Amino acid sequence: MLRALLSLLLLGSLQTNSFDLIEEPPIPVQEEEFDLSSIIQVSSIPTLKTGKIEPVIYADAAYSMDITSNTILYTKNEHDKLAIASLTKLMTAYIILEEEGMDEVVTVSSKAAATEGSQIWLGQGETITIESLLYGLLIQSGNDCAVALAEYNAGSEENFINKMNQKARQLGLNETYFTSASGLDDQGYSSAGDLAFLSMYLLKNDFIREITSLSSATITGADGYPTHSLTSTNELLGSYLNVKGLKTGKTYGAGECLITVAENDHGHEILTVMLGSEDRFGESKLLLDWIYNSYTW
Repeated sequence: MLRALLSLLLLGSLQTNSFDLIEEPPIPVQEEEFDLSSIIQVSSIPTLKTGKIEPVIYADAAYSMDITSNTILYTKNEHDKLAIASLTKLMTAYIILEEEGMDEVVTVSSKAAATEGSQIWLGQGETITIESLLYGLLIQSGNDCAVALAEYNAGSEENFINKMNQKARQLGLNETYFTSASGLDDQGYSSAGDLAFLSMYLLKNDFIREITSLSSATITGADGYPTHSLTSTNELLGSYLNVKGLKTGKTYGAGECLITVAENDHGHEILTVMLGSEDRFGESKLLLDWIYNSYTW
């Protein structure tokens, strides 16, 4: 009898454990659907058409890329270190935008007012805002504006030049070296490739896009006087190529230089850099025309 009772108890224990091991069927979980279209942008990559011959560019160096898809479209001597004239002012603008407020007021020094070359004719002792100086720097390529901004930011142009070169290293512009805030002296240098990357950094700033797209503007001193009428040195602005910026440069040593940003019919922004040209506007037009017609978007 005792043996039978123990057998029954053992059987009951085994049955209980066996039921404990049975897993209940999982409850189906409904997957949530996400609309990725709002956070993912897919840009078509331009493809060179078969049989297209590259344009003949006589400039010392040239570079072009599709900013929208981050695709290189054309290169010529893109790593050569060349004088860049007033394209130097792009780095000046970069540092000022990073470190200064637009409404800060600068008092123009005698050195800034006496700067040679392209000017907006600042007067010694004139007070003017950072914003207005940036307009003068990038629209009319004022060397006096470059010196005034440099002195205000760093105490002297020499100190500011050190900051320009430090920033170049931070941005990875290893083919670039600055010796002035304006580019007037032609002792500094950069490459077409470095300038393309510097331009892309700047184009993230809507204020830069606005200024460099203007054919003209009027600014005044901080007290409403004097008035400075500015005219852009970029002859391609508003052309049939839909050029929207960016910066010109021209000295005897550097030749004619030009960085353009344009938009094609497919909504892609095209950046071109032309260094050491004898016809910067003509060669930039030629390159943009060739790109528009030679790639499938």
